Amino acid sequence: MLPQSIEVEQAGSMVTAHIRQAELAYQEMQDLVDACIDKMRYENAQNFIFDLAEVEFLASACIGSLVQLLQDIEHQRGQIALVGCQENVSFLFKVTRLDSVFPMYDEVDEAAESF
Repeated sequence: MLPQSIEVEQAGSMVTAHIRQAELAYQEMQDLVDACIDKMRYENAQNFIFDLAEVEFLASACIGSLVQLLQDIEHQRGQIALVGCQENVSFLFKVTRLDSVFPMYDEVDEAAESF
């Protein structure tokens, strides 16, 4: 079950997850990914935006959950975009070289237009 600080909304095939907390732990990310997978399977979601503007710390294990989601949506040609990554979070993606796999945007609208 998702905490109240994580809001998930869907418009057509696009899902936007707004994460409104400073720290995101593995279990919270896994619960969010599970919710996204359910939306893909049962509500025809294809593209996912993760609004991380308020996240100051992202547990490194969270990246594994995002990779899992990416693998699950690839057969539908789905995409994942990250929005508003703070310095610590973007550094984590750069050091793992996954910044080339997960495109990063400054605004949700910009990410939505990329799909």
